[in-house]
Amino acid sequence: MQAQILSISRNFFTLMGISLEDIVVACQDKKKGIYLIQVKTPDSKILIGIHGQTLDMTKHLLTRILEKTLNESLLVHLEVNDYLQAKDEKFFRYLESRISYAMRSGEEIILPNLSSYDRKKAHGYISDKKIEDLKTFSIGEGKDRALHLVYTGSKIESRPTTSAPRKIDMIDDDGIGI
Repeated sequence: MQAQILSISRNFFTLMGISLEDIVVACQDKKKGIYLIQVKTPDSKILIGIHGQTLDMTKHLLTRILEKTLNESLLVHLEVNDYLQAKDEKFFRYLESRISYAMRSGEEIILPNLSSYDRKKAHGYISDKKIEDLKTFSIGEGKDRALHLVYTGSKIESRPTTSAPRKIDMIDDDGIGI
């Protein structure tokens, strides 16, 4: 199956006019049909687009072509020049800064404008840290749904705090609040 996915993927990108340096297909879960396709290309800007939107559309289209050609249900993860890995690392650094701030200030931290996937990733990341007295939950519906961080333990540093939850208003190019 991996060889077929590799061949179809290589043809897909070539027909798009994308110059490929390397393409690797790895099976992450054969039973569930989960595959990782890693692409190295000098044309990464074309494939990734603004905030990864083109990457999402490309992944969707490639997945549908693979499913139709192979007559299999698949879940494909598409990684171009380690973009998603770098984006995750940046997101986790951002979460670390928010956790640290919550533990220093005792304030409730609100992280709006996260996709459902990013909220799930954040809940999992924070849960895996096993920080006693740090809780996460989401409030709201649809686009207004926001992730909340609440630390109820002893403050790490004494600083004057306000009682209102902190809201992040600035969002950088990758869609991550700063």
